[in-house]
Amino acid sequence: MNFLQSIFPHKGTFKLAFVGMVCLLFFIPLVKAEESAKEETASINKLSNNLVQLSQQKVCPSTELLPTRSFETDKYYVFICRGNQKSPLGYYVRFTKNGGTKITIPVSSKIGETYLATKGEATYVMTPYELVVTKVNRRDRVVFREKVNNVIAADGQPLARACPDGNTTFVEAETKNFIVYICGREVPDSYVAVARNGNNRIALPLQKYNSSGNMEDSQYVAVNGDIRYLLTRKLLKVSRDGRNIVKEKVLHWN
Repeated sequence: MNFLQSIFPHKGTFKLAFVGMVCLLFFIPLVKAEESAKEETASINKLSNNLVQLSQQKVCPSTELLPTRSFETDKYYVFICRGNQKSPLGYYVRFTKNGGTKITIPVSSKIGETYLATKGEATYVMTPYELVVTKVNRRDRVVFREKVNNVIAADGQPLARACPDGNTTFVEAETKNFIVYICGREVPDSYVAVARNGNNRIALPLQKYNSSGNMEDSQYVAVNGDIRYLLTRKLLKVSRDGRNIVKEKVLHWN
């Protein structure tokens, strides 16, 4: 925890403990893998085209500092630019889609694929999964959170984020501390969970699931050694020997 506090400059910004994780989620109608692949390719191509256009507008602080990561959310384009002597970790650059408003902030911390930048009372955290903004004057409360729709590396290739290549994402769900994906080909057969603080990732096969016609009754179970993962429509529980390690409300799913 001391290590995490040294990374995040505002105490309390992300006080989330890394706990043995993972969940299972609700079954939704099967989407063909080929259609998903086509949609993903189209999204990547769209993002790449937008990147080229924005690059012509001098996205990064100088022409030598090209983007190493490019993100797209519903409202924003975000770029992580290469660093220089003034900001060795690089720069966080964000454009609004509707008006083109731009902010540029030096990256203050980086751990894996998590980039953090601070300006005044606001802290911006960019990961391959979501964009999060917190403010000190609101006791480090999250004031903005938005899912990342696409993310590409400097070579234009998408970063691995959720389900493996060739798999369909049947479900994406969120709790306070985790983002969970249910993956598979013809049917759900695995789950992937990502910790919102630090992006620690785990993938396990499903042990069993009940995709009831009544979603309220659906539940999924996975086991990893002596740890049991249970997710229902309302609740995620991770337990060891009958004792809960994690118990969190399901906030969003699709």
